[in-house]
Amino acid sequence: MGFSITKIASNIKNNYGKYLAKTAGAAAVGLVAYDAHVIGKLNADTYAQSREADRTASIATNTLYLTDPSTIQQKVKKKLFNFELENNFFNFFNSAIGYFSGLGEMLVSGVVPLGLGLTALLASTKKHGKICKGAGIGLLIYGGFKFIRDILGFGSPNPLNSRFK
Repeated sequence: MGFSITKIASNIKNNYGKYLAKTAGAAAVGLVAYDAHVIGKLNADTYAQSREADRTASIATNTLYLTDPSTIQQKVKKKLFNFELENNFFNFFNSAIGYFSGLGEMLVSGVVPLGLGLTALLASTKKHGKICKGAGIGLLIYGGFKFIRDILGFGSPNPLNSRFK
């Protein structure tokens, strides 16, 4: 029952493919989650600012027009307009909506590496060793394809040289 360095080393030596697949799975899930988080933050700002601009324009338009010529109505509308400009209550919820929208969009966009990474990470090495290794190999193939096509640019159309057909 004791732990010895030689026992641990021999187990790792015999199962290195499974551990490499688990490491690749953890890396893939981490990278997809990081990308989704960053895109979520960017989308939160963009969405919240866009909604705030629409709301401010609507309120400003309402302030400019009076149904009856009344100075009291004008002053109340001006106070309401100033109150709404200082109000950031809606901005909080719009930021959350934008964040989760961007997060979900990016998770859907990276569904293949996320699925392969979760499979490699969560598959039991004792019961499902072949599935774990297969997911790791799938991650390697997918990563190689993405590296060659998207990073190096081989096999992808170059929009600068096209004639916009």
